[in-house]
Amino acid sequence: MDTFLPALNRRDDPHGFYAHSARTLGVPAAAEGVLADLPAADRAGLLELLDKLRFVQKLERTPLKVREGVLRLLSRDPRAARGLEALRQLTLMLGYAQVGEDGLNPTWKQFAYAGPTFQGAQTQRDLTITVPQAGQDMHADVVVIGSGAGGGVIAGELAGQGLKVVVLDMGRHFADAELGQSELWAYRNIYWHGGFTTTADGNVSLIAGQAVGGGTVGNWMNCVPTPAEVRQEWAGAGLSGLNTPEFEGDLRAVMRRIQANNDCSESNGTHQRLIEGSLRLGYSFKRAYRNADPRLHDPQHAGHCGFGDATGSKQSTAKTYLKDAQQRGAVIVEGVKAERILTQDGVASGVLVGGHAAGESSADRTPLSFTVHAPQVVVACGALETPALLLRSGLGGPAVGQHLHLHPCGALAGLFDHDQRGWWGATQGTIMDEFQGRAGGYGFLVETIQYTTGLYAVAAPWFNAADHKERMAQQATAVSLIHLTRDRGAGQVTLDENGEPVITYSVTDPVDVDNYWLGQATVARILEAAGAHTIYPLTDRAEPWRRGEDLEAAIGEWRTLNIGQGGHPVFSAHQMGSARLGRDPRTSVADPSGELHGVPGVWIGDTSAFPSASGANPMLTVMALARRTSRFIAQRASAGRPSA
Repeated sequence: MDTFLPALNRRDDPHGFYAHSARTLGVPAAAEGVLADLPAADRAGLLELLDKLRFVQKLERTPLKVREGVLRLLSRDPRAARGLEALRQLTLMLGYAQVGEDGLNPTWKQFAYAGPTFQGAQTQRDLTITVPQAGQDMHADVVVIGSGAGGGVIAGELAGQGLKVVVLDMGRHFADAELGQSELWAYRNIYWHGGFTTTADGNVSLIAGQAVGGGTVGNWMNCVPTPAEVRQEWAGAGLSGLNTPEFEGDLRAVMRRIQANNDCSESNGTHQRLIEGSLRLGYSFKRAYRNADPRLHDPQHAGHCGFGDATGSKQSTAKTYLKDAQQRGAVIVEGVKAERILTQDGVASGVLVGGHAAGESSADRTPLSFTVHAPQVVVACGALETPALLLRSGLGGPAVGQHLHLHPCGALAGLFDHDQRGWWGATQGTIMDEFQGRAGGYGFLVETIQYTTGLYAVAAPWFNAADHKERMAQQATAVSLIHLTRDRGAGQVTLDENGEPVITYSVTDPVDVDNYWLGQATVARILEAAGAHTIYPLTDRAEPWRRGEDLEAAIGEWRTLNIGQGGHPVFSAHQMGSARLGRDPRTSVADPSGELHGVPGVWIGDTSAFPSASGANPMLTVMALARRTSRFIAQRASAGRPSA
């Protein structure tokens, strides 16, 4: 592991940054714990690779270039190359992100980064969690599977109508004091599959929330209303009211409840560079709205909200709609998985549930299996798990799992001459929207990202260990910007042999490809206009641009690589459309009200419902759409028959 993160001799090393290696940073011991938690097949493969690398360890006294040469020879085997890449990423993530008992990492002094050191004041959890007994049947008017931006809103609205609501979630609930501990803690505790997960075809790195409160616990709080052209498009797909004041009212109601405002969107160096570059190029931009309680907002700690917000300022559904639901009698169950939706005579009758009751450790968690009986079932597991549940249940028709949109993101990093303090203030306080709907409603946004150390290290291009460490040493001066595409093309979700979701996606639609390349070029021009002296894509197959060189020539060279695996990496934090609403059962999963075609009582309540990509950060859109869907569910529940 020291070959990936070596100690280097530097005369000028005031913080001891170059002197640290994977070993001095405790990576080998930490990696053992990670390997122990891996699925058996993955663990066996990596352990086999490590056995083969024992002879490399014997070369530890040889020059670094010799060791790297040996690894390059090994990587000629594609299987070994994949394993070595996984090992490299693990080494860098642990080396730069894991913390000691003081909550700090020794490398952070080089970055002038104090770390997520805020100690949450609220030790009591916002919600009371019900722990059912194995085999115990539960009964409700409505069972909501998932508690994020969609499911949380539906639970709160329906409980407010006097309906008996049970909420199920795969994730766990945390008090403020438990959140925001570190980057690694967040990946392990509030994200799906432990953080970034690559699609089966290797093209996209996905990140999605998994906690009570769903993605609203770990997201970056960007509250962007549904673009007008998207609302018009969806209204044309049969979603009546989307292009009228009725849906505007839903958006406003949601914004009020989650306290969306732009008073807590201060600018750190990253935002200032985005603004400066946009101004010099004549691009439009706006100050972002964020669901932050101004009384608790603290810019010293707001930048860590992707790790979970220890300050309590983030108005997640756990602090808003789920709290409303519980105050009105809703029952919330954590750490459980909906195995199958139950129907009787073609009508919803409940959910078969599996999982583990909460305990102090995994050994203390009791296996569960029980049934929730309910005539209304809301599927709001997220656009990756919702189609998987429908497929396991034999529901949804031919469109289930199809039409998956990801808002594929690319990124560039620019290095500047001074510290940008990227960890301070709002994660996303400014949005550049000049090209939002440039091609028939399909375009891209340019946004900022959260400050991280581990993810930044993993994403930074790797030419060799010494070059990578030099790049990391300059992280304090770095500005990373993303270009987020409203994708016209789509991927799909299928099932593996264990009934788990398998995701495939590639950026091949001509409009999407064009928007990706223009997005990358736009980010590069913004960074150059803002004063960057170096700009680099996140791939070791592309040379960086340096001040004085021809930027347009560099952009042209970058375009010779492919988009996705083996070329420019693609990321996605927005998954949508895999159980979409529409009129036609052949091309959509649910009708325009949200109810499954031909299966009364089963509803889609999350971003899976989107008829197409939203073209903006989807939290506000799915919350408003869920509020709309809740009205149809309430009508059905009260009438006991199909609504008009």
